[in-house]
Amino acid sequence: MKVDHIRNIFLDIILTLLTCSLFNIYVQYKQIIAINEMLKEERYSFLKWLLFTIFTFGLYHIYHEYVKGEDVGKCVGADQSIGLISLILTVFGLHIISDAIQQYHINQYYGENRP
Repeated sequence: MKVDHIRNIFLDIILTLLTCSLFNIYVQYKQIIAINEMLKEERYSFLKWLLFTIFTFGLYHIYHEYVKGEDVGKCVGADQSIGLISLILTVFGLHIISDAIQQYHINQYYGENRP
């Protein structure tokens, strides 16, 4: 398991806000890599996410956050539907909070599954 998938959520939020969400592109990249390793398959592609998000004017990102949240929830055995929470937050423009919740669970997964 990789320790570099554990990220400082507060720092990610601050940098995302300071860069007008540009840093969130990097956060997406790192989360895609982490979730693919959690799932042990190449389900997510950063390039696909980036292109589809641009071509659909952000609509694909809403779907992506939902599916990504569902997969994170399955991997960590969360009781609540992280996907539904992510969907609602993203629809209301709070994708930064959605990513923070997902990163919390990614941190939890890699913290508990260290070698």
